[in-house]
Amino acid sequence: MARMQLLGFEHGIGSLPPGMASFNAFADVGAGQWFYYYLAWAYDAGLVQGYVGNFRPHDPITREEFAALIVRAGPGLKPYGGLAFADGHAVSEWALAYIFTARSENLMVGDPNGNFRPQEYITRAETATAMNRLLGRIDSRAAMDALDIQNNSNMRHFPDVSTDAWYFPAIMAATNNHMLMRDKSGVIVQKSIIEI
Repeated sequence: MARMQLLGFEHGIGSLPPGMASFNAFADVGAGQWFYYYLAWAYDAGLVQGYVGNFRPHDPITREEFAALIVRAGPGLKPYGGLAFADGHAVSEWALAYIFTARSENLMVGDPNGNFRPQEYITRAETATAMNRLLGRIDSRAAMDALDIQNNSNMRHFPDVSTDAWYFPAIMAATNNHMLMRDKSGVIVQKSIIEI
């Protein structure tokens, strides 16, 4: 429900958005597809636009496409600005302002060499990190390690996510509904998994 509220969706997904009698914006998407209603809501909210009448639902998403999506999803965010990365020349013109905004808002920061890699496909770890940043759910490695130690039997773990990986805190934050409480000096005083 929090995801739907973030995007301004007040109703469950399983039907078309209010006021939308039918959804046929894309030639390659039909009512029988499992993602049909999700896509209708995303389209209605202005999150996705498609490509020359198609959505290309089974294609991977590039980093510049995701930058546009996350900026559109961010409450109050509007694309602005221009080049923000060393490889800005490789960014599609339509995506420049979205990428600049994603960087300015610290949603997507690029690689250690100052590149954004706009035409590369975004990984699941990068997606989880960006979404956590959008939702304000980025906790430090120390915080997530403490949560993991105290609540190990209740936390979701993945055999292909090493605790040494740069994305470990983001994956843990994204896949475990948790609460960390800090005192006035920032020290964590309570760590718990929230059972749903």
